[in-house]
Amino acid sequence: MKNSELFECARKAQFGDREAMRKILDAYYPLIRKTSRTLSSLSAKDFEQSTIEKIVRAVHNYDLDSLPDFETFIHMENNL
Repeated sequence: MKNSELFECARKAQFGDREAMRKILDAYYPLIRKTSRTLSSLSAKDFEQSTIEKIVRAVHNYDLDSLPDFETFIHMENNL
């Protein structure tokens, strides 16, 4: 997903567009799944759920007028 498409999806998702949120989650899910495979099955499910929750929160908290791009913001949120 290109940054411009990601930004547009984030904007729409902030206004309640569930399909836009789904596109964002779908874009990151392969990486989430790849990482979760390194964990035990119970931990993997917790990791996936927790990461998806963080992404949803990050989308809703993202200031569309801010300077860091969305991917940088996601990484900042995950380091808190």
